[in-house]
Amino acid sequence: MIGRKYSDFIEFTSNNPDLNIVEMDTVEGLKEESDCFLTLLWRKSKFMLIFKLEKQTTDEVSKIFNILQELIPYEKYKQLFQVILTDNRHEFFDVNNIECIQSTGEYVTHLFFCDPHASSQKGSIEKNHEFIRYILPKGYSLKNINQKNCDLIMNNINSLCRDSLNGKSPYEAMLFLCDDNILKTLNCYYIKPDEIILNETLLKD
Repeated sequence: MIGRKYSDFIEFTSNNPDLNIVEMDTVEGLKEESDCFLTLLWRKSKFMLIFKLEKQTTDEVSKIFNILQELIPYEKYKQLFQVILTDNRHEFFDVNNIECIQSTGEYVTHLFFCDPHASSQKGSIEKNHEFIRYILPKGYSLKNINQKNCDLIMNNINSLCRDSLNGKSPYEAMLFLCDDNILKTLNCYYIKPDEIILNETLLKD
């Protein structure tokens, strides 16, 4: 797409180095199933949101952005979603509903696409997906995974301390970008280090 290539992303962020960059992706389950996750990760904090999608479609992705725009105060939403980098996949082609406030059509976000077969260009979210696979191995059905499960998965991942964050967790780092009231609204909470579970037992009854 014109003006949305990875080279455009590099140029734009080089000229605007302080903007918040969000990496966006989907995590698939079984090939014969349409269920998947939408993931959003802030580069500065390594903080990730996970949403369950019933189908891997533009409509499902647009619904999530509409929900986020309703939950997050307008000014804070504009600050958090300044730049989005994602794969050149069909579910992300409804550019207007990702870049604009859906209720007004106001353009607030700059959306860019990685080069074909170059997922390493959004390496932070790809690396974070490894934590999801500790809990839900590749080829695992996502059909019976609900949003409550997704919240549990993301909160365990976001509470894990990272060397890249000077020993802080993504949850703690995200508090520099938004207050805890917004995180609570998004069903995000902190889990103590000795209570974090990142394996298949997390979702066991």
